[in-house]
Amino acid sequence: MKTKFSVFKLISLMVLLAFTIILSSMLLWGLLTSLKTPDEYYDNIIGFPRKLAFSTYIETLKNFFAISEGPNSLQQNIYIETMLFNTILYAGIGAVVATATPFVTAYATAKYNFKFGKVIYLIVVITMVLPIVGAFPSELDLLMRLGLYDKIYGSWIQKMNFTSLYYLVFYAAFESMSKDYSEAAYIDGASEFRLMTDIMFPLAKNVFFTVMLILFIAFWNDYQSPALYVPSYPTLAYGIYYVCLRDNRGIFTFVPGQMAACYIVAVPIIVLFIVFKNRLIGNLTIGGVKG
Repeated sequence: MKTKFSVFKLISLMVLLAFTIILSSMLLWGLLTSLKTPDEYYDNIIGFPRKLAFSTYIETLKNFFAISEGPNSLQQNIYIETMLFNTILYAGIGAVVATATPFVTAYATAKYNFKFGKVIYLIVVITMVLPIVGAFPSELDLLMRLGLYDKIYGSWIQKMNFTSLYYLVFYAAFESMSKDYSEAAYIDGASEFRLMTDIMFPLAKNVFFTVMLILFIAFWNDYQSPALYVPSYPTLAYGIYYVCLRDNRGIFTFVPGQMAACYIVAVPIIVLFIVFKNRLIGNLTIGGVKG
């Protein structure tokens, strides 16, 4: 079947191609810059390095640290291995919690016909439409009053909310599922909990894990929230902010050191993307019974 030519498709292709070239060139420039010495960088900003300076990465790893800035007066240097552990706790468990909460809420409101379910749906839509500006002071005050400030589990509890776009994604996924599954399970005597865990979750697992991967990447790159809410547990993203923008000394005074730090932190995400690229760029589809 031949595809008809259209000016709109040609323009869209050109725009996407230009965007890809610009993005790829920036990533390539950052990689090449990280392999230069500071002296060579200022003599050769755009070109290829005359000699690959892996010493930049070695110096970056040696000097990559952040200052723990908790509410207590005791401050200490947090190095890359500890920041990596903090990042896994913050981004890994945080992504699971932030995905499971809208997942369960969407399941309850989509599969059961009760009036409050429509209220929850309306609340999500309203909170997405209305701009919420300046919420940080109130969130900090609430966390301090509840004793959750500067606690890693406090950041997980903070992510237990369903007012996000992913609630609507899960809601649409559950609504599109055939009722034949639940009816057959009820006939076999399945409980509501088993219906959700053994039948509905396997059907929606593609959507669940795709959303979880997206959130994990977002939390991995988030430096502002850990700096505000869990300052005693600096993450890798906060470490980049600290050494490149705030502290800015040693190897990180120079652009090659800053680029090397960014690529060191980006390596796990690149590996994650390569492993799960089909899930991340694929369609959010689920199986179903044909009518």
